[in-house]
Amino acid sequence: MKQRNLRSKQICRIVCLMALLTALLAASGWGAGKEAPDFTLTDVTGKDYSLSHFRGKVVVLNFFTIWCQPCRTEMPDLNKIYQEYKNQGLEMLGICLKTDPMQLRFLAKQMGLDYPFLVGTDKVDADYGSIAIVPTTFIIDRRGNIAKKIVGTRKKEDFLKEIKPLL
Repeated sequence: MKQRNLRSKQICRIVCLMALLTALLAASGWGAGKEAPDFTLTDVTGKDYSLSHFRGKVVVLNFFTIWCQPCRTEMPDLNKIYQEYKNQGLEMLGICLKTDPMQLRFLAKQMGLDYPFLVGTDKVDADYGSIAIVPTTFIIDRRGNIAKKIVGTRKKEDFLKEIKPLL
């Protein structure tokens, strides 16, 4: 009897693990090849930014939160990429979820980041698949389609592997 219960528990664990892996793989590919949902969001200075305004450029949308340490870890690399490639048709937009604009302004200034930081909304969060893990980054091609969704922190080289072929 004990052996049967142990086997049932092992099977249950395997099935649960497989379901979790399947869900994670499906989430990481969300939207690839589809048109990126348009939005208009406000930056820390009150200026409006619409995604449709950047049609014809490669756009990196980096969703993050103020309290996310891994998000802060990758921001300097994103800033370097922005500085190096903005004249080649790259636009970088940081979209902060659940924040006060004053906190966001302080973060950008404190970290010396040059790309625009936008105050996210529940709508943009939902439109991009309800961001569950931050950072989550979408790379959008020049036609306005989602080329890649990246969940979790990456290094500069990893981002460049995805961005450079699109420039």
